[in-house]
Amino acid sequence: MARPYQKANIPGPEMGTSVSDPKVMANLLKSPDKRKVFVIGAESLTWELDGKKVADYFIEIANKLDCDVVATGHAYSYLKGKINADKLYDMSLINITGRLVDMDWTGLDGAGQYEMAFFGGHIVYYVSQTLSRIKNFSNWVKTIDLDKYSHPNARFSLPNLSEAEWKTFLEKVIELL
Repeated sequence: MARPYQKANIPGPEMGTSVSDPKVMANLLKSPDKRKVFVIGAESLTWELDGKKVADYFIEIANKLDCDVVATGHAYSYLKGKINADKLYDMSLINITGRLVDMDWTGLDGAGQYEMAFFGGHIVYYVSQTLSRIKNFSNWVKTIDLDKYSHPNARFSLPNLSEAEWKTFLEKVIELL
């Protein structure tokens, strides 16, 4: 298991798993019969892997999964037109976190609460708190973080990766979806 990216991130008795095999991650992402939402943050617009924005990798993943997408921060304007308009929503990370832990929330499309939430493109300490809240205040939402950092509060995250390793990992996941 990878060490948390943040040394002081001590998650308590329940810790997530680091997934180092892209095939396993792809299988998790495409889990059948699970309502999914992908929360894409604005940091994905500033992070680049060999000249390609990380947001573009996340767009490919979201389109292959055909899941609802929440754009946080100013990511919405970049994602608009690249993701089906019926699937794209603009909301703050705090707002979507609060809704995901609300058992009575019927989802962005009114079809029911989500069972899986994917995160990517967020500041590491900010999303860590989001993942902690979802882990501790819901038992119906499984979380996956696709950033290059190990997040012990996510049910599944990547191990701490170099940019080259992260690029290879994301490309392989997209290929396998």
